Amino acid sequence: MADEPIRGDNISPSGTVAFTAKLDIDDSYPCHSGVLKFASVLVNEGGGYNPDSGLFTCPKDGLYHFTVHVSVYGRGQCAIFRNGEKVVSLYHTSLPDKCSQVASMSSVINLRKNDDVWVNICGPGKNDIFATEDQDTVFVGVLLG
Repeated sequence: MADEPIRGDNISPSGTVAFTAKLDIDDSYPCHSGVLKFASVLVNEGGGYNPDSGLFTCPKDGLYHFTVHVSVYGRGQCAIFRNGEKVVSLYHTSLPDKCSQVASMSSVINLRKNDDVWVNICGPGKNDIFATEDQDTVFVGVLLG
């Protein structure tokens, strides 16, 4: 019997590594700081994204492009982290006239196999990040060329 591949070790035959995951509506307006989990996975070629942990574990060395689009109603602050270190961050506010807006950030990151990448949120007062049927908050990653 063949061993089951561990997360990040099931690279597609084409070598493609790409994922798109979005925030569940029920996970809107989180009350914690730390990893933001995008539980609805639309694409997960290469198996690197884990919706239970919110972490992308790099299945093979290379340059990766990550993008985050957050729907914000009030204040939103988050960052893309690699192995515990902030790579890029954003802060967005629609105050004092609270309204729904979208903020985005992206970065190309040189990764090695088993590096972890995730979206980190900053805590209460800056977590007005949400999803609805008409507005998504998404985390996207793809291995370049």
